[in-house]
Parts: sequence; C-alpha cells; structure tokens
Amino acid sequence: MSTTATRVRPQAPINAIVFDYGNVMIVWDPKGAVSGRIPLDEWDAFVEGADFHALNLRSDAGDDFEDVIADLTAAHPEHPEWPTMMRIYRENFEHSIIGHVPGTIAIVHELLDAGVPLYLLSNFDVEPFEYARRLVPELERFQGLVISAAEHLAKPDPQLYRVALERYDLDPATTLFIDDSAANVAAARKVGMQALQFTGAGSLRAELTELGLIPGPAELPPITPVN
Repeated sequence: MSTTATRVRPQAPINAIVFDYGNVMIVWDPKGAVSGRIPLDEWDAFVEGADFHALNLRSDAGDDFEDVIADLTAAHPEHPEWPTMMRIYRENFEHSIIGHVPGTIAIVHELLDAGVPLYLLSNFDVEPFEYARRLVPELERFQGLVISAAEHLAKPDPQLYRVALERYDLDPATTLFIDDSAANVAAARKVGMQALQFTGAGSLRAELTELGLIPGPAELPPITPVN
C-alpha cells in the first residue's frame, strides 16, 4: 500500500463515516486460500487468463456461484482445471483473510468512543461475509451494514451507495466514505459523498484528526523493558 492519502476537502461537517471492509479493516489476499493447494504459477495464470477478479466481483454482486462456475466452464473449455481452482478458492475462503490491517481497528475504537456513527459498505458475498464479520467484533457497534451480494449490486455501481444512504437516512454531503479502491472512492464522490482513499492507518488517522473526528495523537501502550 502507498503511504500517501488522497486529501479530503470537506464542504460540510462530517456526521457519519461509511467504511469499506476488505483491505481497510481486514487483509484479503486470495493466494492465502490456495497456498499449498494450487501451485502459484498455475494460480497466477488462472487469475490473469480467467479474470479472477471479475469472477469474484460477480459473486460480490450476488450472482449464484454455480452460475459463475458454469460460465467459466463454458468460456474456457481449454482449461477444465480452472473451475476446480475457483472452487478450491471458495472452499478455503477463510484462509484468504490473513489478518487485520494494522492500526485501523484502533481508529474504529476511537471513533466509536467519540460517538461518531459508523456504517459498513462492502463488496462481499453473503456466505463468506458471515465468517469474515466475526474477525472484527466492533462491527456489532456499527449503525448499519450493507453487503453487496445481499443487494445484488457491487461497488462502484452508484446505486449501491444510494442503498446505504437511503436505508440509513444519511446525507451524502455530510457522510465520509473510506475505501482502498480509487474507483470506489470516485463513485462515492459522484453520488455526493465526501470520500477518502485508504492507503494506511497513519494517513487515515492524520486526516480524521484534521477533520476533528479523532481528538488527538495516538497513545501507544507502555513498553515493558526486556531484561
């Protein structure tokens, strides 16, 4: 990740924050799901040749996984192994979540403690999300969660942002959206939201502090000297 953030230029006070999930709070790396199961050179060839990210986006948009597999099979008869590789990824999805993004959960805690209303807007298939949500218990304190597959839409489709805004009665002009994808940030701005591209917790903390949403510098826990 880059360490330079896209600066926020607020036109109005921020009354709510909408977070993305993958690679903002949790680290998603598909190779974690296939490690030791598929040789990496074969996986890389599949990702490029079959356009894995487009296939995954279809699942995020609520397409039935078996329909995705059927279309993949029909589109690439010369690679009968590719549907099996997609199934291996899906069956081992939990291993694609390799940890928390450093520093973000601490920021979430500070925002919650400060009383800032928080929401989630994430591209995720419904079933995998039920596993992934357990990794961040703080989501239970969010005011609302919008998961793309449940809406049969996926970012950067502007309609998905409108679903979140309308469902929770959010004013886009006073709502800040945070996402690691430049395309998703641009789409949020097109529907009138303020938006920040996430590039790391340090930059995010600095931006939110300047916006008055976090009270001040981070406090580090005391370090116990090692004898």
